[in-house]
Amino acid sequence: MSTLKQELIDFAVKKGALNARVTTKERMTGPPSADPTYCLPEAQSVIAFNVALDRDWIPDYLGKVSRLPFRYVMYHGYQLIGGIGQQLAALLTSKGHKAYPLSPNGVYRREASSPGFLVPDFSVRYAALASGLAVQGYSGNVLIPDHWAAAFYGAVITDAELVPDAPSEEKVCDTCKLCTTVCPPQFFSAKETQTVTLGGREYTCAKKRSHQACGISCGGFAGLSKDGEWSSWSTGPLHTPDNDADLSEMARIAMADPANAHIIPHIYPTVVDMDKGPGVLRRRQIDTHPTCCNCLLICSGPREWREKLVKLLHISGRVVWEDNQEVVKGRDREKSDALIHELKMMTPATH
Repeated sequence: MSTLKQELIDFAVKKGALNARVTTKERMTGPPSADPTYCLPEAQSVIAFNVALDRDWIPDYLGKVSRLPFRYVMYHGYQLIGGIGQQLAALLTSKGHKAYPLSPNGVYRREASSPGFLVPDFSVRYAALASGLAVQGYSGNVLIPDHWAAAFYGAVITDAELVPDAPSEEKVCDTCKLCTTVCPPQFFSAKETQTVTLGGREYTCAKKRSHQACGISCGGFAGLSKDGEWSSWSTGPLHTPDNDADLSEMARIAMADPANAHIIPHIYPTVVDMDKGPGVLRRRQIDTHPTCCNCLLICSGPREWREKLVKLLHISGRVVWEDNQEVVKGRDREKSDALIHELKMMTPATH
């Protein structure tokens, strides 16, 4: 099995993965979404892998110049993950094993989900942590050296008994908490933390409010900052309620508002697949509309890079929907352009 494990890792890297590692069912003991037997009852091992994101486009995205490059990066990153997963599963099947490739996003457990919390069929982030592929970041994103949070993750569950890799002891997150300053709905706390136990090992990140707060914002219905000075690429002109109990009603009103009619087709049915299935892998590039991911994109380089990105976002203005198109208002063009230039002069070696 050690030969098979190395063959799988080498295969994933050859097909475009940055890295791949292995964990086992026992080392995934923890929250419901860490249980691989939900997707494959005979599960014994999980092969976790990641795809690195280039970062040249991030200043333009956060600086409200264009979000089209992120549409391309997100779509092709997800499709690459899907392709690698399906090919790994096919390789395992050809050797007589059962295998289940995970969608990188958009698949949730119907029986365990609610309006305020969508439980994924299986957490590829947990697999990344348990296998040592990545380490925990304060925001809840997982991080890797040299790329920080700028990577997408995939996994394949199999009945093959593979030798597990150990969780990583490397420190990547410096707890700068800049991620808490760029989230419009203030989804995670700058002061309080929460801990999850995975395979007997504890992982700590920021305490999160209802996941519906993130969903409303990332869905495009509310991306305005608390002070009203900047926004995500969401065109919704609303603040996310501070009280989680008000989120469901706010979501109902926002989705029924004719002014948001252009948002709905991008959410259903191309993203939410409330059961085992392809999730975002069935979404076309034209239907890929990233509006936020600020916490992930800010945490994409060393401290100086992060600080400049935060400053850029905060002077980037607000996005509104006018005349059937996205319009940016209140952007400090001179300062934004200068910051974007500075960031683009920072080579990959420095971020």
